Amino acid sequence: MHFYFYDCFLFFIGLIAGTIDTLAGGGGLITVPALLFTGINIIPALGTNKLQSAIGELSATLRFWKSGQLSFHGLAIPLFFTVIGSAIGTITLQYSADQALNKIVPWLLLAILLYYYLFPNLHFNLEKRQLPIKPKILPWMGTVIGFYNGFFGPGTGAIWTISLMQIYKLRINTATIITKPLNIAGNITALSIFISGGQINYFSAFIMGVGSFIGGQIGASLVIYKSSRFLRVFFLIVMTSCVFYSFVKYYNIHFV
Repeated sequence: MHFYFYDCFLFFIGLIAGTIDTLAGGGGLITVPALLFTGINIIPALGTNKLQSAIGELSATLRFWKSGQLSFHGLAIPLFFTVIGSAIGTITLQYSADQALNKIVPWLLLAILLYYYLFPNLHFNLEKRQLPIKPKILPWMGTVIGFYNGFFGPGTGAIWTISLMQIYKLRINTATIITKPLNIAGNITALSIFISGGQINYFSAFIMGVGSFIGGQIGASLVIYKSSRFLRVFFLIVMTSCVFYSFVKYYNIHFV
């Protein structure tokens, strides 16, 4: 009974996280604590999360590509730099026992959230639907965000979405779609290093991955067919929840 409870728990966590991650990013803020809850240590939990996350990202990417919403125009060089950044971040993690980043992430997400609550109309009303011909800043973004993805990861999708909206003035639907191949490149790179180090619980990753794949399809459909206004509201709700949860989790806040 205990065994099946964890199976069902991980499946539904993967389903919810896959949907949320496709819509607004931040699915890792749900899945990593859930894996830790089952008793997996931190680095294997991050490796297992990469595998299930890659499955969900692949699901959403294929959905966007088949629908004609996703173009890889201008992404070749940024994808390469994202891979490099992720590899460096993941290798650094293998030799690091310092979990100080756990304390930094909640504050980073809080700063992003406050920025969008204070200046909501600067970003969510944007209407650009594609990247410029030569997105010169994007490779550097790939290096930095890729490093974070490899070293820790949770919230990477949201950081990608926000960065694309901020720098290239893209509407949230477009930024969300472009985020997927960039994020999956970082995830797969990190995943290959975790696999080589034997730091993945494959059974847990498979159970969560099935849920994440279904969630990716659901989330992709919502991105394609829902308005920017809907995604704006959902984005802020998810970000608020992630910020609250990350403070509770990583600062051991208890409510009496």
